[in-house]
Amino acid sequence: MIRIAQIFIWLILAMPTWASADFLRPELAFKFSASLVDANTAEVRYDIADGYYMYREQFKFSATDATLGTPMIPAGQVKYDETFAKDVEMYRDAVVIRIPVTASAPFNLSAISQGCSDAGLCYPPQESSVRLDPSKLAASSTALPKSSGRSGSSS
Repeated sequence: MIRIAQIFIWLILAMPTWASADFLRPELAFKFSASLVDANTAEVRYDIADGYYMYREQFKFSATDATLGTPMIPAGQVKYDETFAKDVEMYRDAVVIRIPVTASAPFNLSAISQGCSDAGLCYPPQESSVRLDPSKLAASSTALPKSSGRSGSSS
């Protein structure tokens, strides 16, 4: 009986540890969406959950059936990152990136990103893809990321 009581007490004391080990799935921690804001500009947005952040230098974009210009990535907060042993730029809350695009027909836009939790979990790079149609500028789309170990290509 004493052993059962000890196990019960241990379980109660361990619950906060279990709760802190619960991390959001990447598609919830870093919600991806993209749309065309005009005939020549795509806008990629990540809504970042509380307690999470994303790295600026990890953003990479590519497209099929379109040509991308240099992404306009805003400046982020600078912090020293022990994982990379250097200062890095990062984002919290949200980041909006505009990308010049030349396309005359629907095209696929792919984005690679990476983020971490303040609790110490860094996710592998995530790839998100969306199909955008210049003839439907009012349409926007949301896609779920899929894990990717590749670094992608930047245009």
